[in-house]
Amino acid sequence: MFKKIKVFLEKIQNSDEKTKKRWLIGASAVSMILVVGLWFIYINSTVKSLGENINNQKPTFGFWQIFKNGLVIVFNSIKGKVENGINVIVSEITRSRTITIE
Repeated sequence: MFKKIKVFLEKIQNSDEKTKKRWLIGASAVSMILVVGLWFIYINSTVKSLGENINNQKPTFGFWQIFKNGLVIVFNSIKGKVENGINVIVSEITRSRTITIE
């Protein structure tokens, strides 16, 4: 069996560029379909098992509490960056300037 595969691969290696390119594209497409199919099966089984676990749990925090906490964090971050920017601008304005005339 391995000898047949080896002979087949050697036949492809010795063929013209057009045939090599066709085999490359075909093998790549089959590989991609296989990987995406296996990934989809894995994700599907994971989502089903997580869905069963979520239905058995009680939520500890609601959507609005999490949303509010996120907004507070974002606004505090923006506020800090704006204050730093203002401090840099003020320091540039108040910096003493020297002019050297030769």
